[in-house]
Amino acid sequence: MKRFLSHIRRKNLNTKELNDEKNKDYRNIVYLQMLIILSAMLLKEVLSISGVDIRVSNMIRDILFLTLGGLYVIVLWDILRNLTKSNTLIIGMFVLMMIGLSVAFFTVNPVYEFFENENAKRPYLFFIHLSLFIIESTVIYHCVYDIFTGKKLSAEKIWGAACIYLMIGISFGSVYDLINIVNPGSMGIPLSQGLESYMVCIYYSMTIIGGHDAFLQAIPLIQNLGIIEAVWSNLFVVLLVGRLLGKPDDEVAAEEKK
Repeated sequence: MKRFLSHIRRKNLNTKELNDEKNKDYRNIVYLQMLIILSAMLLKEVLSISGVDIRVSNMIRDILFLTLGGLYVIVLWDILRNLTKSNTLIIGMFVLMMIGLSVAFFTVNPVYEFFENENAKRPYLFFIHLSLFIIESTVIYHCVYDIFTGKKLSAEKIWGAACIYLMIGISFGSVYDLINIVNPGSMGIPLSQGLESYMVCIYYSMTIIGGHDAFLQAIPLIQNLGIIEAVWSNLFVVLLVGRLLGKPDDEVAAEEKK
C-alpha cells in the first residue's frame, strides 16, 4: 500500500525536470482538449457526410470521445502532481478520478446499456460531471497560480495558458450539463441524457468563449452563466496579455533602485 501511494504522490524533481514535465503535460492536455472539442462538434457530421450509418457513426464518436475524456482526466491529475505540494489533495483527486471514471464506464457505455431508462442514470451523470468540474476547477486554480508567479513567462506557462483557456470552455460545459441533468430541456432543445447532452453543452460553451451565437434558446440561468464564462475567459486573456507585455520582476526592481 505504501509503495502504491508513493507512485501517486507529488513527483520529486529538480527545477529543470519539473518545468520540462509541466511543459509536456500542458501540451498533452491542449492536444487532448482540441481532439475532445473536435470529436464532440465535428466527428458525427463528418462521418454522416461520408455515408457512414448513423448508429455506427454515433458509436465511433462516443467511443473516441470517452477514450479521449478518460485520457484527459488522467493527464489533468498528472499535471496536478507538479503544481501542488499537498499529497492529501493529490491522493484525494486520484480517488475522485478513479471513482468518476468507473461510474462513467457503466453509465455512458456506448457498447452496452446498463440502465433501463434515462431517468435511472441521471444521479450517476450528475456525479460524473460534478467530479469532472471539481478536478478541472482545482487544476485551473493551480495552473493560474503557476502562470502568474515567477519572473518570466516561460514555454511551459504559454502552453499552460492555452490549457486554461480551453479548460474554461470544457468545464463550463460540465456546469451546463449539470443544470440540464437536474432540469431536462434547459438547453432549449430535447437531448438524450449522457454524451449527446454533454457534447451540445460543450458546443454551447465554446461558442460563448468564441464570441459566436450558439443558436440555442437556453434557460436564463444558463444564459447568465454564459455571460460569466465570457467575462472570465476575456479577463484571463487580458491578464495574460498584461503578463506578456509587462516587464520581468527583476527589471522593475532594477529601475526602482535608480
